[in-house]
Amino acid sequence: MIAKACAWVFVLMAGSAVAAPCYNDGDVVTLEGTATRQAAHEGDASAKPAWVLSLSGPICVLSASTGQGARQQSNVSAVQIIDATPTENARIQLTGKLVTGNVSGYYAVPTAIWVLKQRVLSGQ
Repeated sequence: MIAKACAWVFVLMAGSAVAAPCYNDGDVVTLEGTATRQAAHEGDASAKPAWVLSLSGPICVLSASTGQGARQQSNVSAVQIIDATPTENARIQLTGKLVTGNVSGYYAVPTAIWVLKQRVLSGQ
């Protein structure tokens, strides 16, 4: 009986270890990944290139509630980098405010991080 209970605890712990961490729109988070630059869309001369962080692993993001009070949960594997210019293809760690929706002049991906602190983990 004890062995069965221990086995269930192990299964539950293993399942929770695999789940992506879940953050709310507006949370201050620390994320790791590789920085890449996305070119602006052709035909839009005023648009600047955007920086995107391809995450080491997916995270769960709960967007701000809509008019009906519903919140949307998404698994995110990339975030747009706002207020920082990282070294391209560098492995970095960013700490900042997580935001959902179109937050810049160039909309690269639906989730972004307003960078407060940046740390290079490894170069190109």
